[in-house]
Amino acid sequence: MYGEPIILASESPRRASILESLHIPFFTIAPRIDESIYDHLDPDERVKALATAKAHKGRSLWLEQLDRQGGALRDKFQPEVQIPATPRFVLGADTLVAFPTENGWITIGKPADEHEAFDMLSMEEGKQQYVFSGLCLLDMAADLPFLALSVSEVQFSSMSPEDIEWYLGLDEWRGAAGAYRIQGVGSCFIEEIKGSCSGVMGLPIHELYGILRASGYLASP
Repeated sequence: MYGEPIILASESPRRASILESLHIPFFTIAPRIDESIYDHLDPDERVKALATAKAHKGRSLWLEQLDRQGGALRDKFQPEVQIPATPRFVLGADTLVAFPTENGWITIGKPADEHEAFDMLSMEEGKQQYVFSGLCLLDMAADLPFLALSVSEVQFSSMSPEDIEWYLGLDEWRGAAGAYRIQGVGSCFIEEIKGSCSGVMGLPIHELYGILRASGYLASP
């Protein structure tokens, strides 16, 4: 059913674990970009634009490194995966937490430190938030992007300052949009999710399946 390995243009262990659970062969490249360049966009357009930028950056990094290292580069990625000289697909993704206001959206990304994580959780506790996850599957052979968007509603329970301090001590906030992880202890503070649990984790499975099918990556069952 699945095709050749794809490039996952992300450092997120959550996204990697979701691809592993789906038995999709992949290897990762870290596409570090300036994520502030799309701050002027609404969250739905912003996550798609960032996912697209990460996919293109992943392609550039792969080609640059392949040019320098050749076969040695392919050998260092997941030895059990047979990586072609030029993979066809690269997957970029981005996730934002957002709150609607009268003047637009307040968006929350990943906290830079524990103090910022405390502020984020203090804002989120007891409130409903929206989690936007954008995907871009870039067909490098055709230079054609396939885009998808997942929007979920997450209702937080009330959290005291002591609850927040305790949770921060578990270090789940590191590298997590909104400073929490629903697949971990953070789920203790989630009352309800409407939408995609995997989307809140950063890689919406239903939407991913759609663009894998649309791109031709997945063969007909």
